[in-house]
Amino acid sequence: MKIKPVRGTHDLFGKEVRKFNFIITEVKEIARKFGFNEMITPIFENSELFKKPLGEQSDVVLKEMYTFKDRNEDELTLRPEYTTPMIRAAISNGLLNNLPAKFFGTGQMFRRERPQKGRYRQFNQINFENFGTDDFFADIEMINLANQLLKKILPNNQITLHINTLGSRENLQNFKKVLSKYFKDHQNSLSIESKSKIETNPLRILDSKIIQDKETVLQSPKLIEFLSQSDLKSYEEIKDCLRDLNISISEDLNLVRGLDYYCHTVFEFKTDAIGSQDTLIGGGRYNGLINTLGGKDIPGIGWAGGIERIMLLMNDVNVITEDIHLCIKDPSLKKHALKIYDYLTKNNFSVYWNYKYNLKKSLSLASEKKVKYVIIVGKEEEKNNNYILKNLSNGEQKDINLNDISDHII
Repeated sequence: MKIKPVRGTHDLFGKEVRKFNFIITEVKEIARKFGFNEMITPIFENSELFKKPLGEQSDVVLKEMYTFKDRNEDELTLRPEYTTPMIRAAISNGLLNNLPAKFFGTGQMFRRERPQKGRYRQFNQINFENFGTDDFFADIEMINLANQLLKKILPNNQITLHINTLGSRENLQNFKKVLSKYFKDHQNSLSIESKSKIETNPLRILDSKIIQDKETVLQSPKLIEFLSQSDLKSYEEIKDCLRDLNISISEDLNLVRGLDYYCHTVFEFKTDAIGSQDTLIGGGRYNGLINTLGGKDIPGIGWAGGIERIMLLMNDVNVITEDIHLCIKDPSLKKHALKIYDYLTKNNFSVYWNYKYNLKKSLSLASEKKVKYVIIVGKEEEKNNNYILKNLSNGEQKDINLNDISDHII
């Protein structure tokens, strides 16, 4: 019997692990720059945590959650998203007393979706959350942070920021009623999937990708017509500030996001390079969600990013490999090479021992792994207690003393 991974899951190793770790390193670095503290939560929670906030009739709750009962008959769910667990953790641990409270986290999420390129049933996600301020600067900060992160990880990719505003919850509820009536009047032109959402979740019809729905959606009422003047003013200020930061935007009046807790600003960073799963980062405001989950009545804004989707766009040049390869000419030199290996690792160098004991094969492997430096260990070098340091990027090599190696490696 051939053992296979569970459908919708995948293993990471080699270059993929290095890409993954590179992303995590950059996430932690930008979190430090923007003043976000790390949070780690359990991968399963009480099911009720997700049902109301995500929408009782949402696809996530109805079709995609991995839910089970434990031996005490408590209903638990593997987290399908990270915002609500992070809010739960902030409430449970009294972290909302000094506001704003800014947190980030990375971890595995679970949804029983149809697996395809860039979409898995177990996937890794980045989340940034800012609890406790409705200042529109927080919206700008969150979008700017996401933009800087993507530019650092994917400097050569064309990624577009799509943005919209949903207005206040009151305006949004009024719009839903009008939208529901419109789709009910035009249901004969809608797909079966969209018809099922007319009463329960008409906003989700707006971002339907089914061709049959497109014309009806195109002619539907626009949310912007239901916004208050103050909501419109804030939205215009946000767009102006983003342009001041040289962040180009694409306004998308049908952008609503997939979860029920959003209001006001919503946004997505998209690419056309990986097919239909084109959103790399998406988020928005969720004023009222913290109160719904039993916390203070305070606003919040956040976003989530899919690590696997970002990895699809990464080149190998983004990946950091070992600093130094040891090229040992002969197996009899192992003992001597071990002293070098020990010295280098104790002095914070990343070293690779390749087990080849053949200069030609060792150099070939180092080139294949895109290593910049090799140290060549031969009998002559052992005798003189000097070593050859070769820079593979330019072919330059020199005899050095091990104690001076830091002076020669950039």
